[in-house]
Amino acid sequence: MDTNKINELAKILRQNQLTKLDLTEGDNRIVLEAAGGRPVAAEAPVFVPVETAVELPVEAAPEKTETADGVEQKSPLVGTVYLAPQAGAEPFVKVGDKVQKGDVLCIVESMKMFNNIEAELEGTIEVVCVDNGQIVEFGQPLFRILPV
Repeated sequence: MDTNKINELAKILRQNQLTKLDLTEGDNRIVLEAAGGRPVAAEAPVFVPVETAVELPVEAAPEKTETADGVEQKSPLVGTVYLAPQAGAEPFVKVGDKVQKGDVLCIVESMKMFNNIEAELEGTIEVVCVDNGQIVEFGQPLFRILPV
C-alpha cells in the first residue's frame, strides 16, 4: 500500500475522531491506531503489505437540512444507533433538552467501531428521529434541532 493511501486513511481516522481503523480486503489487512488511544485487547498495529491499492470511498459529511421547525442532524455513516451510553442508562439527550455544539447526541456503531455523534449546532432537541438499536443509513436524519 502506498504512503498516500495510508495518509488518507490516517486523515479519515482523525476527522472521524476514531481511535482505531481496521480494514481487511481478502488476505490483506491494515490496522491504524491513534496515538494516545486506549489499546484494544492489547493489540499492536499490524501492517500487511498490499500488492494492489485498496480503493475506499470517502464520503463527505451529510449536509444539514433546515426545515420550518429546525435543522436535521443526519447520520455521517451507516450503522446501529445507540441513544444511551450503555444498556439501561439514561439517553444522551431527550426532546426538549438544550444542547451545545459538540455535545454527544448518540453513538453509531459501524464495523465494531463506536462513533460519538456530536451536535453540529447549539439549540433544543425538537425530535428524535430514530429508535435505540435501529440501523441507520448514511444521511438519515437522527435528530431535529431548533437553533438558538
